[in-house]
Amino acid sequence: MFLLTSISACKKNKKKDSVEVTKYSAEVLYGNAKRYLDLEIWDNAILNYNNLRNQYPFGRYAEQGSLELAYSYYKNYEMELAVSTLERFIKNYPAHEHLDYAYYLKGLIFFDSERGLLQKVKPDDSIDRNQENAKQSFVAFKTFIEKFPKSKYASDAQQRMIFIRNQLAAYELQVAKYYLRRKAYVASINRCKYLIESYQKTNSVGDAIAVMSEAYTQLGQNDLASSSKLVLQKNYPNHGYLNGEEIDLDKNIFSLKDLWIFTKRK
Repeated sequence: MFLLTSISACKKNKKKDSVEVTKYSAEVLYGNAKRYLDLEIWDNAILNYNNLRNQYPFGRYAEQGSLELAYSYYKNYEMELAVSTLERFIKNYPAHEHLDYAYYLKGLIFFDSERGLLQKVKPDDSIDRNQENAKQSFVAFKTFIEKFPKSKYASDAQQRMIFIRNQLAAYELQVAKYYLRRKAYVASINRCKYLIESYQKTNSVGDAIAVMSEAYTQLGQNDLASSSKLVLQKNYPNHGYLNGEEIDLDKNIFSLKDLWIFTKRK
C-alpha cells in the first residue's frame, strides 16, 4: 500500500508530534498499475491493481482495474486467479462496456491453459484431466458468441472453437492408436466410436474409422471390419488404408509446426 507519511515538526503548544497519513487517489493508483501493464511487468501491475481494489473497491477505476487485473494474472500464467477475477468482474459489472471482452478472455485463459496438446499423448488419468481445459475453453467461447455475436472478438473465438474440436478429436485418435498398439482392441474401438460420435466433420474421423476397422480385424470380427471399411470408402475414398497402407501407430499427431500459433494476443 502506497502511503505518504509526513511528520510535523514539534510545536510549543503540542506535547506530541502529529502524524498525517495520505493515500494516493484512485486515479493515481490506476495510472501506476496501467503503466506497469503497458510495460508488461506483470507482478508490479498485479500488486498495484490489487492496491487499487483494496483501497477503492467502487468506481470506474475499480471496474476497469478489475478487468485489467484479470488480464495481468493471465499474462503472468496465474490462470486460476485470472478466471476467478473475471468471474467476479462479470458478476459485479454486468453492464460494463467491455463485458464482451471479459467473456472472451475467459475462453482464452482456458485455451492457453491447455498444455497437454503440446505433448505426445499417453492415455492415463492425468492426460484425460488435461483435456478439461480445452473443453472448458470451448464452452466459454460458445457462451461468449451466444451473448455477443457481433463482438469484434467473435470471429477469433469461432476459429479457436474449430481448432479445439480438431485437437480434441486428434487426442482421441492418438489414444485409440495407443490402445491398438498395446493390443487393447476393444478399448481402441470404443475410443474411435466416441470420436466419430462426438467430433463429426473433424480431420480425425477418417483415421478413426480406419483404426476401428483394423481393431475389428485383429479381433477376428471380419464382418464389422468390412462394414467399417465400406463406411470409410464411402466417406473418404482416397484414404490410404483402403489402398493397403498400414496405420502409423508411432506417429505423434501433435507437433508444434502443425499447431495454430497465435502471435498476437488480444
